[in-house]
Amino acid sequence: MNPHRILGLALVWIAGAVLLSCGGSKTPGNDGDDTGTRLPWGNNTGDEDVATPEQSDTGVTPPPEEDVVTPPDDDVAPPPEEDAVTPPDDDVVTPPEDTKPPENPDCVDKDGDGYGPNCFLGADCDDDNKFFTVYCPPCESQSIQGCKCTSEGTSEICYEGDPGTVGFGDCQLGLRYCQGGFWTGCTGQVVPAPEECDGKDNDCDGSTDEGVLSPCGNCDPFCDTMEVGPNSETPFDPNQDNAEGVGLNVDGYLILDSSQIDLSFIWIANSGEGTVSKLDTKTGNELGRYKVCNDPSRTAVDLVGNVWVGCRADGGVAKIAIDEAICVDKNNNGVIDTAHDKNVLPKGADECVLFITYPGGSCARALGVDKDNNAWVGDWNAQTLKRLKSEDGTVLQTIGISCSPYGLVIDGSGIIWISGRGCDKLIRVDPATNQVQHISPPTGNLYGITVDAKGRVWMGHYSSAGVSRYDPATGQFMWVTNNFGGKCPRGMAGSIDGWMYTGLGCGGEHHVGKIPIDDPNNVKLIDIGGGSKTTVGVALDSDGYLWAVNYSSSSATKVDVKAEAPVGDYPVGANPYTYSDMTGYALHNFTAPQGNYTTMFGGFEEFRVKWTALYIDADIPDTAYLKVEVRTAYTEDELAATPWQGLYGPYPPELFPLDLTTVPKMDGKILQVRVWLFSKDKMSTPVVKSIQAKFATE
Repeated sequence: MNPHRILGLALVWIAGAVLLSCGGSKTPGNDGDDTGTRLPWGNNTGDEDVATPEQSDTGVTPPPEEDVVTPPDDDVAPPPEEDAVTPPDDDVVTPPEDTKPPENPDCVDKDGDGYGPNCFLGADCDDDNKFFTVYCPPCESQSIQGCKCTSEGTSEICYEGDPGTVGFGDCQLGLRYCQGGFWTGCTGQVVPAPEECDGKDNDCDGSTDEGVLSPCGNCDPFCDTMEVGPNSETPFDPNQDNAEGVGLNVDGYLILDSSQIDLSFIWIANSGEGTVSKLDTKTGNELGRYKVCNDPSRTAVDLVGNVWVGCRADGGVAKIAIDEAICVDKNNNGVIDTAHDKNVLPKGADECVLFITYPGGSCARALGVDKDNNAWVGDWNAQTLKRLKSEDGTVLQTIGISCSPYGLVIDGSGIIWISGRGCDKLIRVDPATNQVQHISPPTGNLYGITVDAKGRVWMGHYSSAGVSRYDPATGQFMWVTNNFGGKCPRGMAGSIDGWMYTGLGCGGEHHVGKIPIDDPNNVKLIDIGGGSKTTVGVALDSDGYLWAVNYSSSSATKVDVKAEAPVGDYPVGANPYTYSDMTGYALHNFTAPQGNYTTMFGGFEEFRVKWTALYIDADIPDTAYLKVEVRTAYTEDELAATPWQGLYGPYPPELFPLDLTTVPKMDGKILQVRVWLFSKDKMSTPVVKSIQAKFATE
């Protein structure tokens, strides 16, 4: 409302009040005319043209427009507004403020937004667009809400945030639609917002919860405990910098592990009786003999020491546990029923035979284990290669190889190499792409296969009396026959110190070949003892001894390859016939007597803390225990020079938590904890599930 009009209204009401109090009824006009204007209230009984107004609760209310009697034109000027009567200047009575603004017949408002030439609200920047009034954006160069459009129902991508934030965090593009001839707002877009502690990148800068986390590094403002372990934001990650002698189990918990490979068992398939013998490579003693599928001929040890067995007569594949601790009490009698020494249990009764599966095909021959601990088995009759799941032998992948496989080895890059005795080809299989390549060797009669320390593939060529070496880098073969003297190379085994060994398995033969991998023609023959042996497969153990499997004598011979002489000959089951990798890693949590894991907490920048308690959640067998060391510092550089405090424990018999308020100097911003795992008998391991550090802020 016009401020002058407001002032006039106030003055008129004051004037009216004064007149009533004095009893006056007329006011001289400004033009000197003594004709007065009758007020719209008071005792106007003498004027029959003026109606008496209604009374309100607060006083006398001016009459509505239809009750006002307008004096003759020469006495009173016409009212400027349709709802008000204007008397001479000194007698003006202004209606209340809730009356409408005056209409201007000269106002031009084509779009109905109240703006236009000569309009009360002002000029319009575009009188054909009701969405824009004072300011009109450059619609010719961009489409924003309210700009005109011509293709009804169409849409276009839009985003009203910084373009560089699209695709980061929650930020995403939206759509704008053409409706009724005008563009709508940007629907569905998400633009940067102030960062909140919600696990999201709200401001779309590529970081999450920066600057808003609690001292624990999470969104709990009342937190006072930090945690490390698989169920926290910081899982265990043992490596050469923070651990020694420990590893992870399938749940991600810390367990004892061996820091070196331990090949202390050899598994020998006894084809003549359908069993597998497990020998201790240090003593030669047979620890168990297990009934499996029919006519076993291949064994392959997995990453934790269990063994896979492939059978020629029925296509079966079995898996045997390395230790009774992981065998299954299938009959629920409270004990593990399994073979000891030569006490063979009937097929299906031994609870350390984890399963026997039949993946398809009738003659499982080639066998190996990949980096994911799954088995690959080649079937001779079906000419296929199948990948079997570690836990239960389920078929995960099948690859046709168009050749009958005999031996199998997997190199460091995951490529599978097969001695294709059925087609006299070296077969290369890429399991990632299922690509199969047949490579022609110098001759046929292919048997055992392995790789050397430089990734080259070696095969024994039985009746051809030689071995071949294939270099994948050059695609070239080298053919070696020197000094074999007509003997029959079968199984192959390479050592990390640069030697290749082969069993010379002609009928009754009792020699193995020793070949330098970089000078293959310099072949040496080692006599492993007289008599009719017919040596077939060979394997190395962790102490560097070679083991030769003897088909005719039903024995395994341990050979000192440095002295080039036999150490002992040990009986196994009838007619052992094994070409694959018979030795394996001992299950890691049974071989390491102790180990440790180090982790850190804190690193606060905005808080001063006092470390108060340490909790460790662990399953600890009676033959195992834990100990703990701690230290704090203000920086990581200082931490390395700070001495450890402890060892605290053992736990048990002591119980967690460890009270850190009794430990000196527990006020550094960084707390480092070292947990020691001990096993008394090497057959059990503590299982550490989490490590928690409690603190108080200052």
